[in-house]
Amino acid sequence: MSERRLDARKFECLECGGSCESTAANAEFCTTACRKAWNNRRAMRGAEIYDLLMVLRFDRGRAKHLRVWTLMCRMVALFRADDWRERAGRRSWLPAEQVLERKAYLHAMVVHRGRR
Repeated sequence: MSERRLDARKFECLECGGSCESTAANAEFCTTACRKAWNNRRAMRGAEIYDLLMVLRFDRGRAKHLRVWTLMCRMVALFRADDWRERAGRRSWLPAEQVLERKAYLHAMVVHRGRR
């Protein structure tokens, strides 16, 4: 019988939702397979959204003509429906605060100096 380590913390696996225990402060997955499944799904979905978002931001005329915003909203609704069907309703995204914590530079303000 193994003893529970005093510094271990309990957490819920982001992929399978199972109860896990780890001594790593940033552990999010119970197994390598869960970590890979989570990251592969996000990569596949992200690639599709990325292309549409770039059109939305940098080719606005085409984006408006193609109704890209509406298409993106439809895509994420389908992603959420997949989550309900395949993941028992568990979210497949991180909270915005957690994303922004990892990307602190997004909060930085760029100050341009005037011309001399």
